[in-house]
Amino acid sequence: MILKKSVYRTLKEKKFQYAGVAVLLLLAVMLYVSLSMAITTLESRNETFSEDYKQESFHFVAGGSVTDEQLSLWEDEYNVTLEKRKYVDFEVDDSTLRVFTTTESVNIPYIAEGKAPTGDQELAVSKVYAEKHQYQLGETITIGDDEFEITGFVYLPDYIYMIEQMTDLLADAEKFGIAVVSRTSFSGQTEVLGWTGDGDVPNGFREAVSEETALLQFVHSDDNPRIGFVETEIEGAKGMTTTLPLFILALSIAMVLMLMKRRMEMQRKEIGTLMALGYRKKELVRHYLGYAWVIGLGGTVGGLTAGAGLSVPLSNLYANYFNLPALSMFDWDPFVLVIGFVLPLLLLILLTTFVISRTLRTEPLTLLRPKEVSSGKKSWLEKLPLLQKGGFIRRFRLRLLVRNKARSVYIFIGVMFSTVLLLFGLITFNSMDQLVETTYKEILKYDYAVHYQSLMTEETKDEQSPFTMNELGVVDQDVKITAYGMEKDNEFIQLSAEGENLESDISEGAIISAPLAALLGIGEGDEINLENSLNSDTMQVEVAAVVDLYIGNNLYLPREKLNDFLGFPDEAYTGTWQNKSPENSKNVYMVEDKQKAIDSFESTTGATRASVAGMAVFAVLIGVIVLTLLTNLIVEENSPSISLFKVMGYHDKEVSKLVLSVYTPIVLIAYFVSIPLASLSLQQTMNTLVQETGFLMPTDVAWWMVVIGFIVIMLTYWLSLGLSKRKLKNVSLQEALKKQQD
Repeated sequence: MILKKSVYRTLKEKKFQYAGVAVLLLLAVMLYVSLSMAITTLESRNETFSEDYKQESFHFVAGGSVTDEQLSLWEDEYNVTLEKRKYVDFEVDDSTLRVFTTTESVNIPYIAEGKAPTGDQELAVSKVYAEKHQYQLGETITIGDDEFEITGFVYLPDYIYMIEQMTDLLADAEKFGIAVVSRTSFSGQTEVLGWTGDGDVPNGFREAVSEETALLQFVHSDDNPRIGFVETEIEGAKGMTTTLPLFILALSIAMVLMLMKRRMEMQRKEIGTLMALGYRKKELVRHYLGYAWVIGLGGTVGGLTAGAGLSVPLSNLYANYFNLPALSMFDWDPFVLVIGFVLPLLLLILLTTFVISRTLRTEPLTLLRPKEVSSGKKSWLEKLPLLQKGGFIRRFRLRLLVRNKARSVYIFIGVMFSTVLLLFGLITFNSMDQLVETTYKEILKYDYAVHYQSLMTEETKDEQSPFTMNELGVVDQDVKITAYGMEKDNEFIQLSAEGENLESDISEGAIISAPLAALLGIGEGDEINLENSLNSDTMQVEVAAVVDLYIGNNLYLPREKLNDFLGFPDEAYTGTWQNKSPENSKNVYMVEDKQKAIDSFESTTGATRASVAGMAVFAVLIGVIVLTLLTNLIVEENSPSISLFKVMGYHDKEVSKLVLSVYTPIVLIAYFVSIPLASLSLQQTMNTLVQETGFLMPTDVAWWMVVIGFIVIMLTYWLSLGLSKRKLKNVSLQEALKKQQD
């Protein structure tokens, strides 16, 4: 009972230290639980929606008409479900609304609120689009020359990530939305949706379709970013659910171990006396484990509660971003709660027991002696000539630094962790701007890319540049490439790398985009074995250069060379780049508007800034807690020396410089080491995601990032020093006398 009172008294006296460690543990558990539960909910909703509403396995767009009889023949022959769906794009309130006919077998619409449209003048619109444009059920919306009543809010299984073109990177519900109408309401572009039980395209099916009609587009669900991007996000987030919390958990456990080690060093005589009086080691272990139990239970229980509460808004945020219906409100895995509670507590208790047991192995008589007598020898670092030179202040600071190597390492890791988090946000923010500037303004000079429903051979106008676009494969690799056959000299595509023009290199081989180079792990001078997905013909090309194009797995060849490989006439083309919107939509399959893509990026600037600010706040919070806990520990450990300095006439500022500021070099070294580490880590992360996302963000560190990061980290450091100086001022002059009495 007496020992328990000692625990309560110590926790009350050192409440800041132990509360700080508990907060670190709480943050680790909260991040793990909230992210895990949110991702579990997102994954459950995605799987349920995909399975119950028959998400397509593939879809294709034919150059000619395909009859219902032909679809029935293919269904019987290849055991596949096929269904036609029509759609038309309308300009509504400075945005594009893509209106689909209702399907019954594949990509079945889910009506979240209201009812499905049945009349010719009824429509169901995507909920996130309606929220952005403040549409309510029962309101009318003008589409073209007609007015439609909004009868419901709809979700489509093949538009989970709601982007207009498959080459788009970001979804923006303010600029693009989807809607469904009844089957008889209108006619438009026709696509054929396919569903199979295993999700694969039946062998020979694509070849059979291409024999009957020209294929303008054939997309497997794995290659459809509207479907696959949410799965990529789930996989990426799963890695984050463990990496970040584990790092914070390691910081919190290391801090607990340092506190316990310090506590036992300060109570050496008390421990020796208790052991001499007859207390068993097990009793003393249980006593000192009380600190770990309080921190562990407080941090884990608080983290579980906060994490469970935070997971609900996180799940809704994910679902809103990915246009997923709330088929389930709260899905959670009990295993997550078990891991979030048991693992941190178990690690904390086991490691703390190890630290306590090491001290308790010492004999009682040895513990009763002062520590200096029992330790005796100096560290080898203290014997270095460097530490023997200079004045007293310099030698004192250096010796204080080298005598606490574990603490120096802890500060180094803590500062490095905060810096990497901060720079991650800054690099990501800058990368978005750099990606837009380089890709859409310096390289892609056209305003519109017009794609036709069939091969064109007629001569183009002067303000147009023809191109051939087709999907190619890579021999023995599951990689899809978008190949462009372009004119060697054209003003609409200016391929460049680091400001150097690559126009002449296209005669020497293929020019590839940065994402494709990262995906294949190749560069200039390497070779690619291309495969025609329609007839399995192959062609080997040499990579002449890698262009600073960060979106799409693109490959550029001379138009004549690509046409020859595809079996097209030399003068044929599938589209044109131009600066004017096409006036005649006849035979036009799709129009890419570059300005819409730029607007989509710019519309996300606010969200990006918010995420950067959130990451910066989190980095500062971790930094302040870690550095303040350590500097407080330094003051506590050196209180006799601080008191003696005050007796000798040193002012508080001078004492602070002697004791607290000793780790400034460690902070500076950790910061500058973290700069390349943050860039390399983010680059490695992007390289692992490039296959699923199809884009690669530049990860260059600009000088202004280094300056901003330095200012934030140093302010964090000075803030922690300021908090610890208050404790230093409270050290009384009698501390030195107490030490002498001891």
